[in-house]
Amino acid sequence: MGGTTWAYGGFDPAPEAECDEIVQLAASICGVPVGFLTLLDERQQWFRVSDGFKLEETPREIAFCAYAIRQTELFVVQDALSDSRFSSNPLVHGEPAIRFYAGMPMHTAEGHSVGTLCVMDIQPRMLTFEQENALQVLGRQASARLELRMQRKALEEAIKEKDKATAGLQASEELFRAFMNASPFLSYIKDAAGRLLFYNKSFANRFGVGEYTWLGRTDERLWSPNLSRSARSHDLEVMTGGKMVETEERIRGADGASSTWRSFKFPCQDSAGNMLLAGVAVDVTEEVARKSELERYHADLEDANEQLRKLAVTDVLTGLRNRRAFEERLVMEFSMARRRKRELAVLLLDVDNFKQINDRYGHAAGDEVLQKLGALLKTTVRLPDLPARYGGEEFVVLLPESGEESALGLARRIMERVAAEQWNNERMTVSIGMAAMNESLVNGLQLVALADEALYAAKRAGKNRAMLHGGEQILG
Repeated sequence: MGGTTWAYGGFDPAPEAECDEIVQLAASICGVPVGFLTLLDERQQWFRVSDGFKLEETPREIAFCAYAIRQTELFVVQDALSDSRFSSNPLVHGEPAIRFYAGMPMHTAEGHSVGTLCVMDIQPRMLTFEQENALQVLGRQASARLELRMQRKALEEAIKEKDKATAGLQASEELFRAFMNASPFLSYIKDAAGRLLFYNKSFANRFGVGEYTWLGRTDERLWSPNLSRSARSHDLEVMTGGKMVETEERIRGADGASSTWRSFKFPCQDSAGNMLLAGVAVDVTEEVARKSELERYHADLEDANEQLRKLAVTDVLTGLRNRRAFEERLVMEFSMARRRKRELAVLLLDVDNFKQINDRYGHAAGDEVLQKLGALLKTTVRLPDLPARYGGEEFVVLLPESGEESALGLARRIMERVAAEQWNNERMTVSIGMAAMNESLVNGLQLVALADEALYAAKRAGKNRAMLHGGEQILG
């Protein structure tokens, strides 16, 4: 997919999968087979694509992302065949046969376009409000992760430049002084006793002193007791260990303003072989503030991710577990029941005449019925049981370590609660199919299929009743 070129040249995101988890999570939450992320620079673009799908580089003039990246918010195409912008697009009529597309543009903090976080399907579809919101949050998280990586690379480049500068200082005393005094870094040299032998103009300007005023002075004569002890401790660590030590310090300048400096201290020797300490300090006040802001933002995104993970296994309307979560638990409970020779049962419920409610009173009334039934199931089942919305007006309850008798007892309680409930428009009833574990079953879905057969038997028998698979009517 094509789009606006990213303003930061020289950044190659291809070797590192920075956002694979985000791409997979976006596809999962939106319920589509494909999620992908595009990263763009002046020369080329890269894809991060969810498993099971292959994308090749696409000309920008036919690319969906060329539209998305020009937006500030989520860009959605519910049915490409019905959209005049894409109805004749080769990507719609040929491979990959796109019908549905949603793309969230990604930008840096400065507003430069980075790329897009996208999901697609070969079938038309609509995203829920929660899915749209989740895709926007994930897009911002992907932008933040790339921003952090960009900050890290900038810092690494700064350190490399510093190392090159340090090597060049050894060329000659005259070149050393000329360079150090022209440098924006704070630079200094101390002897083994901690006395200042040299500092550059940036150092002098920062602390409001003359070029030679502080020469010969120790930390105790310059800083507070706490700061001087800390500085001396770092100096001794460098000279004793013979290695560079990196520290961050808060320093108050001549104007009284406090700032954060990253200091690199390293040992060196003079022409007589005496041990000296050299230091270079970089003002990182803005960088530290930016890093703190990004960390706070990352923490907020982690909270949002936790909510998204809950949404991935929760039915939004009823608050019950969704079908995916139920089937994952079913696999585990069925395996455990077979291995340990324990009982396991399933109840499958269907709201009688539900279409009638929607047709007479509207979908809002139908949703209210489903919400009430979901709340009723939550307060009726046992703690180990798992109630879930199975689809449409169907609900399912998994009963670990329960056989036909326990399933019958729960079915009776549910029907009693439904009969006693105050429904807003008209009296509601449910039909229930029940099935229990037996040795002929090889997987949990077969157990659900047996309950489904019993449910349809209850429907055929006149509804508002419960049927046990393989048996006669039990309740109703």
